[in-house]
Amino acid sequence: MHATRDKGSRRSVSTTVLAVIIVVVIVAVVAGVFVATYHPTKVITITYYDDLSPTEAQVFETKILPEFEKTHPNVKIDYIDASASEIASDVEALVQANKREPVIIGEDNMVIGELIYGGYLLNLTPYVNELLSNVSLIPSMKSIVEYETHVFHAIYFVPLRANVPLVFYNATLFKKLGIPSPQNWSELLYDAELIYNKTGIKPVMFQGHGGASTATELYQWMVQAGGNPLLFNDSGDVYAFEFLYNLSQYFAPEYIHGYWGSYKGLLEGAYFILDYQWPYIWSTYIVPAGAQNNISFYPGPSGPVNNDHLVGGDVLAIPKTATHIQTLLEFAQFLLSPQVQRQFIELLSWPAVNELAYQNLPSNISGIYTALEQALKYPFFRLPVAWQTEWNTLADEAFTKIIVDHAPYSQIPSILSYYNQQMYNYLKTTYNVTVAQEYEEGYFAPLYVP
Repeated sequence: MHATRDKGSRRSVSTTVLAVIIVVVIVAVVAGVFVATYHPTKVITITYYDDLSPTEAQVFETKILPEFEKTHPNVKIDYIDASASEIASDVEALVQANKREPVIIGEDNMVIGELIYGGYLLNLTPYVNELLSNVSLIPSMKSIVEYETHVFHAIYFVPLRANVPLVFYNATLFKKLGIPSPQNWSELLYDAELIYNKTGIKPVMFQGHGGASTATELYQWMVQAGGNPLLFNDSGDVYAFEFLYNLSQYFAPEYIHGYWGSYKGLLEGAYFILDYQWPYIWSTYIVPAGAQNNISFYPGPSGPVNNDHLVGGDVLAIPKTATHIQTLLEFAQFLLSPQVQRQFIELLSWPAVNELAYQNLPSNISGIYTALEQALKYPFFRLPVAWQTEWNTLADEAFTKIIVDHAPYSQIPSILSYYNQQMYNYLKTTYNVTVAQEYEEGYFAPLYVP
């Protein structure tokens, strides 16, 4: 029957087919234009954890994160501010519950080891070339990545920002008294006594409220005395606590509430030496207050054994159950880009990890980076052990007993030996006797990288 159709029928069919083809072509073209111009309505919400001060968080939420959202209209950043230990706990809970969400963290380099040893993080090795394609890491950060690869045989984090504590002081008062900034511990103790006698104000602020702030500051003091902070009771550790015991008579009364967010008393005259503090206060507080001519800074007094400086900061990592990995990598690349890293410098006084960000810095902030460069000449890191939080807790207890409660000076060695034993017992119970014995033999120590 089909073979006997007349020409009119064939023309009709041909016309119909042609019309259908034209319609299909038109629809395809329109669809192509629609696809090219239409952004999918489904929004990916990235949960980003970090531990920032209120002023730092404000800069992030109002200036930095919106830039990424502007170039990625289908991505929203849900910023969660939490302490380093809270971030670690949340990541552990996410992975244990097998929650499949786009999550990325900015975690303290001191705590990241807990998440690595626990098996909670995504192995970034397959992505690292893409992740660092527009990044030239500063030498200390390049070394820490190489160390990570050597020890863990993989890359689980990349540096986000560096941080080195500096000493800030009232330069106007020091000039009035005719004294330079103290260059060693003996001068610091002498100057503290002199200032107290001249002003009646106890001049030294210490981060003594407990938590990671106190433990972090203690760590640097003990290292500069030649100690191994993790042990608590070697000769350098004991010397550091004995010195702080003597210096504490000149601590500002508010030191028991001092932490990394404490700094306003320096401008208010409540104290005159902020020893130590992270450099972000320069751009977020001192310069905006117009006090840069009254307040100065430097790497701090050298210890009796060395002038080494603790390199802190945050690293980027992704929980191993995270989804939308490519989008998370794009966000990480954004944070590591020269443009954003330069904003870290200019807006927050954070030492950038991408050396491309340091080109042609404005004169009003280049001074603080001279001090940071001096401090970074002698860097060390905290070994990323899985039990850092427990050490922090014990260090806080030791500080409270010796400094805050002012135990008898003669008891300092025995108190520190007690906390050494507590750490040993914890490792023996939580891990095994081998780990505990390695601890006692000094196997775990501050990390120096070439």
